[in-house]
Amino acid sequence: MCTNKMVLPDIEEVSAQAHAAWIEAKRAQGVTSRKSEDGEELMVPYRQLSERAKELDREVVRAVYAAIRQIASISQ
Repeated sequence: MCTNKMVLPDIEEVSAQAHAAWIEAKRAQGVTSRKSEDGEELMVPYRQLSERAKELDREVVRAVYAAIRQIASISQ
């Protein structure tokens, strides 16, 4: 039985970095504005997002972390 626990970076920090990368990718495509369903501008720094919008980035990071953990557990 392996007791190694994988330590992944803080979800909030990675969410902010992922959001910044998303903005960069959108700008590279010529996109200058992207609004949520409720009209919130999403192409702003992570710290300026509503908690609801931040949670979307956090959900993506959690899903990626779950996939990493699953792959790691299979390969052990």
